[in-house]
Formats: sequence, C-alpha cells, structure tokens
Amino acid sequence: MKHVLKFKWPVTALMILFAVVTFLISPNLTQLATEKGDVQLSDDQPSEQARVFLEEHGEDNEMMSLVLEFENEVMENESDIKTYIEEIGNIEGVENIVNPFDFEEEMQTNFINDENGVILIPMEYTGPVNEISTVAAEVEDLNPTDAKTSITSNELIQNTVEQDAMEGIQSTEIFTVIIVIAVLLIMFRSVVTPLVPVAVVGLAYLIGQSFVGWFVEWFGFPVSPQTQSFLIVILFGIGTDYCILLLNRFKEELQFHDKYEAVLRTFKTAGKTVFISGISGAIVFGVLYFANFEIYRSAVGVAIGIIFLLLALFTVLPILMQLLGRYIFWPNIKKSEFKESKLWTPLGIFSLKYPTRIIFTVIAILIAVAFFYNDEVNYDSLEELDNSYSAVHATNVVSENFDEGQLFPVEVIISNGDDLMTSESLSRLEAVASTVSNVEGVKEVQTVTRPSGEVIDDFLVRNQLEQANSGMDDMVQGLAEISGGLTEASEGITNSEMASGDLSELNQGIEDINSSISQITTYMNQTGDAAGAAQQLGQVQQGLTTLSEQVSAANAQMNEQQSAAAAQMEELGSGLDDATSGIDEIQGGLEEVQTLLGNISDNEAVDQTGIHVPQEFLGTDGIQDAVDQYSFGENKALRMNVILSVDPYSHEAMATLDKVESTVNDELQRLEREETTAYFAGVTSMNRDLDEISTDDYTRVVTIFIATLFVILAIVFRSLVLPVTMIGSIFVTYFASITITQWLLGLFGLGELNWAVPFFSLIIFAALGIDYSIFIIDRFREELANKSIRDAIEHSIRRMGVTIITAVIILSGTFAALLPSGMIILIQVASIIIFALLFYAFIVLPLLVPAFVITFRRGNWWPFRMPGGKERENKFKDEE
Repeated sequence: MKHVLKFKWPVTALMILFAVVTFLISPNLTQLATEKGDVQLSDDQPSEQARVFLEEHGEDNEMMSLVLEFENEVMENESDIKTYIEEIGNIEGVENIVNPFDFEEEMQTNFINDENGVILIPMEYTGPVNEISTVAAEVEDLNPTDAKTSITSNELIQNTVEQDAMEGIQSTEIFTVIIVIAVLLIMFRSVVTPLVPVAVVGLAYLIGQSFVGWFVEWFGFPVSPQTQSFLIVILFGIGTDYCILLLNRFKEELQFHDKYEAVLRTFKTAGKTVFISGISGAIVFGVLYFANFEIYRSAVGVAIGIIFLLLALFTVLPILMQLLGRYIFWPNIKKSEFKESKLWTPLGIFSLKYPTRIIFTVIAILIAVAFFYNDEVNYDSLEELDNSYSAVHATNVVSENFDEGQLFPVEVIISNGDDLMTSESLSRLEAVASTVSNVEGVKEVQTVTRPSGEVIDDFLVRNQLEQANSGMDDMVQGLAEISGGLTEASEGITNSEMASGDLSELNQGIEDINSSISQITTYMNQTGDAAGAAQQLGQVQQGLTTLSEQVSAANAQMNEQQSAAAAQMEELGSGLDDATSGIDEIQGGLEEVQTLLGNISDNEAVDQTGIHVPQEFLGTDGIQDAVDQYSFGENKALRMNVILSVDPYSHEAMATLDKVESTVNDELQRLEREETTAYFAGVTSMNRDLDEISTDDYTRVVTIFIATLFVILAIVFRSLVLPVTMIGSIFVTYFASITITQWLLGLFGLGELNWAVPFFSLIIFAALGIDYSIFIIDRFREELANKSIRDAIEHSIRRMGVTIITAVIILSGTFAALLPSGMIILIQVASIIIFALLFYAFIVLPLLVPAFVITFRRGNWWPFRMPGGKERENKFKDEE
C-alpha cells in the first residue's frame, strides 16, 4: 500500500488509461449476449438430439405464424388475404405458406375465427436465424388488408426477450448510479463521498465488462442476456459496500491519526476484510464455470468483475483517501465521531443475554416459513414481455381465439434409415398417431395419413372389408340379373325353331359363381381372413373367365343363326352382349377386391394395427402436399405434429409430453419396430429438458458452491464451526425470504417464479450475504486480541452495525435498479435478494451471530485454537 501511495499519480493515470482503452477496443458485451446467449442444452438431451437430426437433414426451420385481426368477418376479406399470401410467397426465406381457404370448412376452424375476425396463417422460415426479425417485419409491412398484423414464432419470442433485456440493461445502468448516489448522500450527508464509490466501481466495471466481452469472443466464455445486468448491480452493490466499510474505518482512524497513517491502518485492518470477502466472492462465482448448464455458467463473468473491483479498491480508493483526507466527507469534515446503530446495538445486547432462546426461536421461525416454499417454476418466456411486442401479441391472440397448442406443437420425428413411404410403414405410423391422439392432454395429431388431424376411416381394415363385402354383394346382384336374362334368352331359343339354343349350362355356371361369392362373403365376415378370401376369389375369377368365354361362343352362334330369325336373334344377341359386358365388369371388380385383400394380407402391420394404408393413397390428388410437409430425408423420416390441448409452456404440457413419449416408444415396441428411433422436438420438449438439466445442475452447483465457501471460510478463520453457522444462517434466511417474497409477488401476479430465479437469487444472495458475516467475524477476531469473547462480539456489533446497515441499504438500492427493467426474471431476482438482504441484516445477523458466538465461545474455532493462541486464552477467562 505504501508503494501505491508513493506512486499515486502514475498509478491513477495508468488505471484511467487502462479503463478507457479496454472499453474502447473491447467487443460490445450486450451484442455478444444477444448473439451467443441462447439457452444451450447438452447433447444427450432429447430435444437437442432432435434438433441435431433435423439440422442434419436441412429441416431445422422455424415455423412463423402471421395473425390478422379484422374489425369485420374474415370471409369478407378473402380476396385481399389471398393476395397477401401470394405476395408473402415472394419473400426470400419464406416457404410453405398455409392458405386456410384451401381447406375444407371443418378444417378451416383451426385457422379462422370468423366471428372474432381473426385468421392464422402459418409459414416456414428457412433463412438465417439472425435475420428472422427482419423478415418478420417485411411480412407485416406487405399487408394490403385493413387488418392489424402481428407475427410470432419461438425464435421471434427469444429475440424479443433479448431486445427487452438490452433495453433493461440501459435503464439498469442509469438507475443504479442514481440510487447509489442518492443513498450515499442520505447516509453520509456529504456531496463528495457518493462520488468516490461511483468513480472507483465505475472504473472497475468498465474494465471488467471489457474483459468478459473478450473472454466470450476469444474463448467461448459463457454468457446470457442477464450477465451484464448482474455484473452491473453486483459490482456496484458490493463495490459500494466495500467502499463504505473502508470509508467508515478511515473515518474511525482519522480520529487518532493523520490521513496517510489512517489510510495504511484502514487497509491493514478493513482492507484485509475486503480482500477476504472479495476473493471469496470471486472464487464462489468462479466455481459456477464448472456447472453443466450454460445459463448458470454465465454468472462466472461476475468473478472477473470482482477481480478488477479489488484492483480498483486497492489502487484508486487509497489514493483518493490520501489526497482528500477528511474532505472526502465534506461538508461533514468535523463530524468524524463514530455513532452506534440504534437498531443493532439493542438487538445484539438482547441476543447476548438470551442466546439459546434466540437461536431456537429465530431458526424455528425461519424453518417454519421456509417449509411453505413452493419450488414449482415456469418456463413461459412470454411472461417476460409486454403485449406491445408483435410476437407476444400474436401469441396471445392465438391463445384467445384458437387452441393454445396450435402455435407450438410437439414434433415427433420417426426414422429407421429406410424408405418409410410404404403401405406397411404408413400403416404403423397411423397406428402410432391414432394411439397418441387418445392420450389425455392431446387435442389432435397431424401427419401424412391425417394431414387435417382427423382419422381417415378408409384406412381401417374393418371399413375396407365392409366395402369389399358391399362390392361383392353388388356383384351377386348383378350376376343374378345376368342369370335371369340368360334364362329368358334360353327359353326364347327353346321356343324358337333354332337348334342348339339351350343356354341352361351358362345359367347354371352363373348360379354356381353367385353361390361361391356369397359363401366367400360369409366366410370373410365370420373370419376376417383376407388371405383365404383372396385365394377363393381367384378360383371364382377363373370360373368367370370360362363363363365369359362360353357366353361369347353362344353369342357367336347366335350371330350365325341371325339370318334365319333376324329380329328375334338381334334381341337375343344384344342381351348376350350385355351379359358379356356385365360379366367383364364384375370380373374387373373381383380383381380389385382380390388385389385389396391380397395387399391387406401382405401388409404385416395389419395384424398389429388393424390399419391398412393402400399404396395408391400416395398417388391421390392433393396428398403430395402432405407428403412434402410431413416427410423428409428422401422419405426416410416422417414427422407427426402433436397438438396439445394445454399451454405448451406449462408443466401440464411437460407431463403430457412424457405420456406422449412413453406412448410412442411403447407403440413402436408393440409394432416390433425397436430399430426405429423417435425424436421429440418443439418448445415443450426443450422446456422439459431445460427443467431436468436445470434442476440437476442446480443441486450439483449449489453443493459445489457450499463446499467451496466452507473451505474458504474454514481456511480464513481457521475453524470448522464458524463456517457452518455462517453458511447455515445464509441458507435458512434465503428459503424463508424466497417464501415470503413469493407471497408478496403473488399479490402482483408474479408469484410463480421464472425457472432461473431460484438459482441466481440463491447464489447472488449467498455470495453477497456472506460478506456481512465476514465483516462481523473478522472485526470480532480483531477485537479478540484485547478483549474477552463477550466484550469482543459486543464491540463488533456496536461498531459494524451502521456500516452493514448502510451497505445493505446501498446494495438493496442497486438491486432495486433492476425493477424498472420490466423483465420478470430480473424483477423476481431483485425482489428476493432485496428482501433477503434486509431480513438478514436487520434480524438474523444482529440476533443469530452474537448468539452463536456466545454459545460456542472458544468452541467457535474448533478444532483449532482461537486467535492469540494459548497466551490469549490464559489472559481472558472466556468461559465465565
């Protein structure tokens, strides 16, 4: 420190130059957070595996949904809407635009709410992700109708979240500085004092955020949209706290020493406390680098900021102290006497008088409150945003006028590496889709075999057999009519004078064939044996061929005899022509039935599914659009869109997805398709994976966090007891505070916490709150040199009360700067931390810390000796 003061001008110039240069040449951290701050899941997560699979096949495209809101009915504007859709098709990167008017009236209800004047127009975006917002704006600008337009997609919502975060950061920076200055003005009643922390911390922030930006750009350092906000409030919060601790100690030392000596003594005592607190905070935040989840890891940037904060505190601050001396508190230059806290002192004395009662009472209350903590969180990005944003408004309009799951369905991709556009594969796909459609929470399933979401009854084998039976009944009736005609012809020939005119044999043949078809129909109805029926129909087919030949021969004979009885034979010949034609038609029908039954028999999936998708289905009009939409990868992958009947962001949707996934996998196993892989993509799938990985990593990181903090405190204070009491008080305070804060936020409709809030609020509060314990315990350790344990802790409480209360108010004020940001996650984090800090500083610390210390006495340093060793223990009878 002497060298810093000796070379104060060069040191000051270098620090200022360092801050300015790094700020000017470093990358924009806000922009980097926008580009690289998306939620990233690990490769083994189902939604990530689905994304990779889609990306490999060029199908990782974004579905956008354009919403038009008319003051009148939609149908009145059909012409303008169709023109709009045609114009959108000319925009580069926009493909597969759905025209709701192309669907049947029943299907149109999924896209058109005529009564409310709302129409939904889905489309696919295939361009670069970073240009989607520009393209979406271009789509809206093309609007030739009188409707209000808005457009949404998952990526557009994420972009809106990032945009909102950037705007929130700007407001946070301004409010943070204003609040810090305002609170310091009130607390110190000085116009100079507030400027000192702002200058010192501001310098550290400029350098810190510059290096975080470089680390992100050079080394792929984790970053999120919240990184810069947390960096601002934490650096200004703890930086101001450290400045207050040092300035208060400086004021205390000025009563007995000149400014130079006061600076040295300040940094020898309080400076050591600040260094311990700062290094502890840096290490604790640095440990987050080893988290698996990128969002959690992004908080590690705070560790870099704290390192540069310590650099500024131990260079710029002592120089300012030495230069200004008492004038650093101007105009209160002469009022340097110390004042005790009117709150802390009586609470601390009361705690020392009844330590056991205080410990059990306070901890019991905290645990009882914490017991009601609701750990259910939400993953709805829309809660972060105002309805004025286009993506948010469009989503809200769709939710109000259509099914909630219409915008963000669960996408199930099925692939086994083979061509799946076959009758057998499609039969199995339809069986899976049919089973999934019956899962509770699923509204409908859309895929190749059911593009409109409705089951196609003609694919059911039962219906196909009924149709085959109906066709054969018609054939029986037709043959009966032919038989009757031949009987009449035979009778006419017999009554004539012509020879060889008996057609009774032909008649008998037709009756035999008729009887055979009736028997086959009965057989198929009773047994459902399509293969056996097809074989029997083959035999009938041969009989019909022979019969047709006999009728033709008879017809030829009649023609030869026509000259003898022209009029009569012409009528008989015409009848036989009709009979021949009728038999040929029936023969063709039998061939179709036989082919159908043969295909059903050959389709191995029929026995397991009761479904048969005819191959000719793929060649029907309009089906190619469905094939293009629901198949890809040269038909080696098929997709199903599962439309949920619940909010796709909700926990109910995640539970439904679990059932859908289980159903799909069970159905594939039942269908003996274990080699087939099912992928699950979409917002709900990603949020479910996010829930799993964030919960697992939360437990893992908090465990590492506690262990690291314990080791640091154990080394610093040479005790295994003090770290337990310090960390324990932090955690019971946190869980009681988050419970109460949830209740309070619930009054404003914000009670359900964002999924990232519990982690960030716990880590930040623990890292900051532990500083105040360190302030007290380090001062207590200092006082032990010349006082008994009771007198030392009482003196520490008296001396540190004002400092800690001032620091907490400042820190709470800096976090209050997050409230105007408008981002729910920042509002919730700030509210929890503010309440926890105030509760910890005004209740827990002045009551529990002295109670624990006086209860354990020398046991506070178990298994080591207390500071001062044997000599100090002999000097004071602490156990009395």
